[in-house]
Amino acid sequence: MKLISTIFLFFLTLQLQAQLISGKVIDSSSEKPLEYVSLGVIDAPISITTNERGEFSLDVKGQSSSAKVRISMIGYHPQTFSIEELTNKESIIKLVNNPVHLAEIAVRPVKGKLKKVGTTSYTWHGKFCGIGGLGGSQRSKGHEIGTIIELGSKPILLRSLHVCMRNQSFESSLFRLHIRNIVDNLPSEELLTENILIPITKRSGWVDIDLTKYNLVFHDDIALTIEWVDVIKTNKTKSIIVNGKKTYSILFNMKQKQGSMYYRWGSESKWSWENGSSPSFYLTVQE
Repeated sequence: MKLISTIFLFFLTLQLQAQLISGKVIDSSSEKPLEYVSLGVIDAPISITTNERGEFSLDVKGQSSSAKVRISMIGYHPQTFSIEELTNKESIIKLVNNPVHLAEIAVRPVKGKLKKVGTTSYTWHGKFCGIGGLGGSQRSKGHEIGTIIELGSKPILLRSLHVCMRNQSFESSLFRLHIRNIVDNLPSEELLTENILIPITKRSGWVDIDLTKYNLVFHDDIALTIEWVDVIKTNKTKSIIVNGKKTYSILFNMKQKQGSMYYRWGSESKWSWENGSSPSFYLTVQE
């Protein structure tokens, strides 16, 4: 009996080491598939996003069966399951829409001067930061990087976002914008109420993203990050050499001796931050 138990545990361990969780995420009301939903193992650098049909296949190799997978997207209530609950079955996850209740009176700037806030320059021969790799590896989807933006005490309108590309291997990549408040010096609650997806086709230089149609008004310090959700078009002839190795990545310019950088390698992994260097991201705002 002891031998049988040992054999069972051995094969269970092998199964977990090469385990894929597959399924589909849909809207609970319309039952339409949801694209670019984030799925991540909590506190682990493992994440993925759903495809255009709402389908996913998450590699949880080496994770405990009790580890939690969080399924989330801006505008929906998140759901959390253990790996054991999602194993060995084709899961259909129904996310419930999270309606936005607008205040009766909303402060909106009408006229005012434009200004730039954030890191508006970069050190060309200095540090750079990046996400991706391995030709658009599925395990890299959900990687996120950004910085603190100091908006001041008065509500201001976000007109446009600007990011400086160092280099990217892909013809086109897709990102999701996140804006969060800051608690204990780390990004916390999501402040956006809808998905803002940002396609970037430029290989290098500044990319300007118009935000006016979203009517985004914030104040105080915010954590502004972008999450890599998909490769729209791959060109494997454009590999990048990083630390002597060929890789397929998206690299951003940075400014040294200025600001802070926030990053996490997975949609549910822990946040890290680095003081004294900032990715070259800035906002044009209207006071």
